[in-house]
Amino acid sequence: MPLPVTPNYERRLSELRRISPDIAALTERIPLDLRPQVLATSTDTLEAQLLDHLQAMALLQARSVTLFTVWLGAVVSAGPLTHQQAAVFVHEAANLGASLEVVHE
Repeated sequence: MPLPVTPNYERRLSELRRISPDIAALTERIPLDLRPQVLATSTDTLEAQLLDHLQAMALLQARSVTLFTVWLGAVVSAGPLTHQQAAVFVHEAANLGASLEVVHE
């Protein structure tokens, strides 16, 4: 069973579409592969974490791709995603946000 799509998810996804259609497209695909039933974490928390990470990428926040990658690694370790699924998402995130990894201070 994939991550359920809630009204909050739909609202935040709509915001992401305005900011970055490409990141919104990635955001739409990830819940289809997640199996939240294997987690001790609530689906609301999982949804919020996913959207927070991808919103940070859409807003061009430094290191957001790295933080998303670390989060996905934790999700894989907990079981709701396979390494192969996460690798696809990390690859796409890296392509979308390659310039975000440069710190501008």
